[in-house]
Amino acid sequence: MEYSLLKRNKLSISKVIMYILLIVFSITCLYPLIWLLINSVKSNGELFDNPWTLGSTLQFANYSKAWVAGKIGTGFLNSVFVSIISVVITILVGSMAAFAIKRLKWKLSGLVLAVFLLGVMIPIHSTLIPLFILFKNIGFTDKYIALILPYVAFALPTSVFILTGFMGTFPREIEEAAVMDGCSMAGVFWRMIVPLSKSAIATITIFNFVSMWNELMFAMIFMSDPLKMTLPVSLTRFRGQYSTDWTVQLAAIMIMVLPSILVYMFLNDKIIESMTVGAVKG
Repeated sequence: MEYSLLKRNKLSISKVIMYILLIVFSITCLYPLIWLLINSVKSNGELFDNPWTLGSTLQFANYSKAWVAGKIGTGFLNSVFVSIISVVITILVGSMAAFAIKRLKWKLSGLVLAVFLLGVMIPIHSTLIPLFILFKNIGFTDKYIALILPYVAFALPTSVFILTGFMGTFPREIEEAAVMDGCSMAGVFWRMIVPLSKSAIATITIFNFVSMWNELMFAMIFMSDPLKMTLPVSLTRFRGQYSTDWTVQLAAIMIMVLPSILVYMFLNDKIIESMTVGAVKG
């Protein structure tokens, strides 16, 4: 009896310690975002007087000023277009490639997967100069395709790796049953494999969207037209033009951070489900 009580007390103490550590870690992660939100709705004077509290009035005009006067709205829409198109293409090509590699029986499937995985070892920015020369010669600079193609190419290796691992957990019987019922391989892919892979697709969607949304170097080198610049490039130019309007800059940064947070909020349960499936079946 005493041993069981002692064991129970030890478990409760370990849980309390774990919860305290998780709370501290959560505060550490959320603090920069909260600080950014608080100071994005203040005046410059209030920011420098006390950056840790709310101002006397909420300056929501900082967001409209950043959107219109700072031309953050143009960069935001360009980033939305490039990121969404790139993510959609990555999901389509990556899921089809993973299906062909993992679910179809052919001799070179392992070699093709190895070729995809070689892309993980290539630093993305090591291709910056060769791609710039190539795109300049074929007239792709200052066009959205100059960003979409590299984004998709460098997102595919990781995406195919995750999807092949996830699709490998499905039993073969589901495909055999579908084919016996008269379903084609395209039907098996779209009607069975893709719905079953929603968790893995949500995972690569978040990872790829965040990396594409925040990418700076390719967008800065390949895009010189102000009307086609993405949001990270617009922020770098915004700082030079409005060097003293710090709260407006913070509002612009908040505009950039918000989409990534929203995407994660909508898809986080799918990510957890994907990790759980991998832990159980792996």
